[in-house]
Amino acid sequence: MKVGITFGGYCPMHQGHLDLIMKAKKENDICYVVVCGYDNEPRANETGLTLNRRFTLVKQMFKDDEQIRVLQVNDTKLGIDESMSESNWDIWLNCVQDQIEKIETSKRLVEFGTNEYTWYVGELNYVDALGRRTYDKYAANTGYPVIDNVVYVDRGINPISATMIRENPIKYWNKIAWAFRPYFSTNILITGTASEGKSTLTRDIATYFGIPYSEEYGRTYMEFYGKSDTDLTINDFQEFLIEQRRDTKSKIESPGNCGVVISDTDNMVTLMYAQAYVEDNNIDLTEEDYKTLETLAWNIKRGIQWDKIFLLPPKNKFVDDGTRYMEQSSMKERVKNYNRLVNLLKQFGWWDKVEVINGDYLENFESVKNYINSKINF
Repeated sequence: MKVGITFGGYCPMHQGHLDLIMKAKKENDICYVVVCGYDNEPRANETGLTLNRRFTLVKQMFKDDEQIRVLQVNDTKLGIDESMSESNWDIWLNCVQDQIEKIETSKRLVEFGTNEYTWYVGELNYVDALGRRTYDKYAANTGYPVIDNVVYVDRGINPISATMIRENPIKYWNKIAWAFRPYFSTNILITGTASEGKSTLTRDIATYFGIPYSEEYGRTYMEFYGKSDTDLTINDFQEFLIEQRRDTKSKIESPGNCGVVISDTDNMVTLMYAQAYVEDNNIDLTEEDYKTLETLAWNIKRGIQWDKIFLLPPKNKFVDDGTRYMEQSSMKERVKNYNRLVNLLKQFGWWDKVEVINGDYLENFESVKNYINSKINF
């Protein structure tokens, strides 16, 4: 049986890797994709793409392809370092080929005869390292791994690298493998208290750039069920937190995401109102309820990362949309809510991402537009 093998760190996987994989798949009965890495990689810390996560994403990429199988090799567990000395190469290759033999034996594919392994690489130093281990250069009885063939695929035909993507993901967005794109999305939040034009600004920016946007789930929910602020319970607030995260995450993972996503609310706004309502005897929300919501909000924070937060301070006339609690309409109460929100932004570790925009609507629109242009213009 002919077995093709490709390998890489895939942080992220990109079209250059896919060129190798598709060639290996086409020219062999089975193609193995080996996800490589080690513990505490700087690139993983930078992107959130740990070795285990990259392994999961690559499996997700090829879950419906019966020809492709995905392996993981952790250099740290093998006791080898990044130097890839001759002995390290031997240890690494033995690990890969042992895994493949075990899998193919369990699948009863070895009955077709001795497997023929062809390695597909896109870097010349790998050609040298692997080429020294082909049958005509390595004695088969040494106990060291022996390779049948090495195929070099010139990456000059598709000049892209994971380093280039990490340095400028939006510029190379179309080169990133789809499952990895959410980790390189620029996510923008427009936040503030009620009646500051967050929703209008978010929609207009989304329309201007043609980017996905996430709307305030709480408002949609309250309009649909005919609820006002005074009707809300902890169950409603929990739904706001969970469904807002789901909607925002779906926009980030959407095929329509071309590198930028914008949202007009976040779990901190929900907590801001929850804090205010705990202090209001007219609303059925307790301190214990708030602690429950805060714990949920912290768990949700792990799934959504903001690259930029535009904060609108209270200045506009309060608008009664039929759901808002009018006890919160005075400028004094709105300033209190704004201060609550500022404290939450600091508490959640987002303050270094915040830019306060305090102009009129057009000035605020230009501020957000200029930031996005700085990300997409090269």
